Amino acid sequence: MEQLFVSSSSEETQEIAVRLASNLEKGTTICLYGSLAAGKTTFTQGLASFFGIPRLVSPTFIIMRQYPVASHPVIKTFFHLDLYRLDSVEDIKAFDVEEIWSDPDNLLVIEWPEKFTDILPAKRVDIFFKATADNEREIKIIDNS
Repeated sequence: MEQLFVSSSSEETQEIAVRLASNLEKGTTICLYGSLAAGKTTFTQGLASFFGIPRLVSPTFIIMRQYPVASHPVIKTFFHLDLYRLDSVEDIKAFDVEEIWSDPDNLLVIEWPEKFTDILPAKRVDIFFKATADNEREIKIIDNS
């Protein structure tokens, strides 16, 4: 399934994320594609808010953050992985991502997955962000799950 949205603000981007989060299946991996400042972290903050995570911080420098989810019947742990600084498959495997995305109790959100498409799970949601104006973003969601 493919959907296209246009967002004119950070709030709209987060609302789109909340709508997506309300329909996610167990064990979903979400991959976010787009340039710097395209809205990936803002979108992830919207996802996190749906799962009761009040303050999500970008994991750019520490690579991955993990948040417990207490308020959802299916998702128990929210993982946010930023691959921007990683260069090899060995680097990403050091974070046990295959174990994370194979556990149905987890939600894994990956920013900057472009270099690692060969190892990503087939069951995933790909989201593409494109800045079309100063405050406008096209958000294309492709659900492969």
